[in-house]
Amino acid sequence: MEKMGFKYSWGKFYWDAWLNDINLQSCDLAAQGLWINLIAIMHKSDQIGYLVINGRPMTAVDIAKRVGIRKDRTERLLQKLIDNDVCSVTEEGVLYCRRIVREQKRRNQNTNYNDFELRYKKNDNQLKNKKISSGYRDKNQGEQNVINFSSLYENITNEIQNIDILSNMEPTKGDIKGKDENFYGASGSRLPSNWYPDAQCRQFAFDLDLCPETLAEDFRDYWHAKVGKEAIKMDWSAAWRRWCRIANQWRKTTSKLTDEKKKNLELCSTF
Repeated sequence: MEKMGFKYSWGKFYWDAWLNDINLQSCDLAAQGLWINLIAIMHKSDQIGYLVINGRPMTAVDIAKRVGIRKDRTERLLQKLIDNDVCSVTEEGVLYCRRIVREQKRRNQNTNYNDFELRYKKNDNQLKNKKISSGYRDKNQGEQNVINFSSLYENITNEIQNIDILSNMEPTKGDIKGKDENFYGASGSRLPSNWYPDAQCRQFAFDLDLCPETLAEDFRDYWHAKVGKEAIKMDWSAAWRRWCRIANQWRKTTSKLTDEKKKNLELCSTF
């Protein structure tokens, strides 16, 4: 396995956030210990905040070798972290930390802004130096510039007075609504108490070889027990489809790990 150095030698750690995180404190000490190791690995990952190594997602075998525990125990601890919503999983099955990803995105935005500010200051200084090196204009030329500027100002003032302000400021129907209202159209809500997947949602689960009844029970229990702003969604059908895709991805990953375990047992039995 390729050895990688830390992209950042240190990082912010919020002690209160760690101790007051209900989801994290619901896990046992073994799962919490694995999570702090995964946070360190994510800081030196190819994609900061994601469990990616050499351009591919880290498997349970890779994590077990890196932290020094058995693969089956690693799988159980990872499942605890996912079930308690301590971490998130992409559609490709990549584990990631939401806080690290947000901080890295903010860091990239600040870097781009600082680069732009430096370029702007450099161009501004070059313009000032150019003006200073060009020397002073004579008095007659300066007086002529003042005259030209005053005549130009009078022309602009006359044009402004001739503008029909009321006709140009007449609002259109699209401008009456706010920008957010035009974009979103509605606010979110919690999962209704009588929610059940409709025919399209059930068919989506069937297409992924999943049982909609079993998924619906987990889906309802999870989101009814969830608190905070993350429990508010605008489209619960979309949330259901994402839930199905993640379940399908983890089913495939678990089946692959199970097949590898069977092969190892068969190989050991031959000796």
